[in-house]
Amino acid sequence: MTKRALLVGCNYPGTTAALSGCVNDVTRMYNLLLEKYGFEEENIKLMTDTEDDNDMPTGANIKTWLKKFIAESEEGDVLYLHFSGHGTQVPAESGDHEDDGLDEAICPTDLNILTDDDFRVLFKPLAPGVAFTFVSDSCHSGGLLDSEEVQIGVADDGEVGDETEHHEEEGESTGRELPESASKNMSVEMLQELLAERTGHEVSAGTIRTTLYDMFGDDCSPTVKVFVNHIAQRLEDGVSEEEIIELYGETGHLAVAFLKHKMEDEEVDNEEYFRSSHELEGPVNRSGHANAKPDPEDRLAPSTGVLISGCQSNQTSADANPTGDPADAYGALTHAIQTVVEEYGGNITNGELVNNVRKLLVKTGYTQRPCLYCSEEAVEMPFICEPVC
Repeated sequence: MTKRALLVGCNYPGTTAALSGCVNDVTRMYNLLLEKYGFEEENIKLMTDTEDDNDMPTGANIKTWLKKFIAESEEGDVLYLHFSGHGTQVPAESGDHEDDGLDEAICPTDLNILTDDDFRVLFKPLAPGVAFTFVSDSCHSGGLLDSEEVQIGVADDGEVGDETEHHEEEGESTGRELPESASKNMSVEMLQELLAERTGHEVSAGTIRTTLYDMFGDDCSPTVKVFVNHIAQRLEDGVSEEEIIELYGETGHLAVAFLKHKMEDEEVDNEEYFRSSHELEGPVNRSGHANAKPDPEDRLAPSTGVLISGCQSNQTSADANPTGDPADAYGALTHAIQTVVEEYGGNITNGELVNNVRKLLVKTGYTQRPCLYCSEEAVEMPFICEPVC
């Protein structure tokens, strides 16, 4: 049995989105995996953005290492992914009145967002019988593995589950924020601002996807490529700009104008520029609607793995620095996981872990409630794997 782990910590240094504890989070998880769960150093990839390294936690590098570990994993192996950083929600850009969803995504250090489409394409080939666990200490990550089985969380009707009621009996949250804490939510406005800084041109809600495509091309998310393909195909087929704008509304018309300008630029090779959007393959959402899923047979099965998200969809995950010393900073979810694992000696199930983490966060004053997405069977399975000590 081989145990592999990809640990990704993004502090976004030097930007208005800077966080303090994400690199600390994954560095401490690295030590926990070695000491408690018997991982070997050569099978752990640590990616952080505070070192001058060729393997910075960019979208492309994260996907490259995940592909490598997934391809190498066999039945009986263990695969662990930990992301600590910003999450975001990219708004719908079509004019369809039914398209009012938001695409949830995590934000690598270069802002080349990863959505559920990315994870679906990556993990579809994962061998059956691989014990896969994904901890996302960020906002807006609950839908990244497709699973509709929320074992610990809030139901679609907004009712709070028994486990949270139980925890609040033992320690009511004051709703306070710890000193020097920040949110791991990258707002649409912040994403626009950072993309504008990197590209040198104004970015609106309507041009987020087209800007990402322009920046990253082949390496951008399938979610972005599908949207670009929808508009580009219509422009190439001779559909009038007015008709396309009618389809995509007041927000989407900016994306239409962006791509039309590219098509009319004599210095741009249109065939090459739009190639990756036209040649898209794999189990992705091809509807063009935000937050939609492909047909059930193309989705990831609940048995694919376990996802622990930092908070519910209407909450934010905290990045805390209670002493003001950068060395003491941490993500609230990661810190709570490490605390509970140490208390249990590593011998704890997924369900026990998330319930105890929720309880600890309530007692320490945080309002975020982590969620557990997995099959019913996985609730009682060990977190990551059996401990070695």
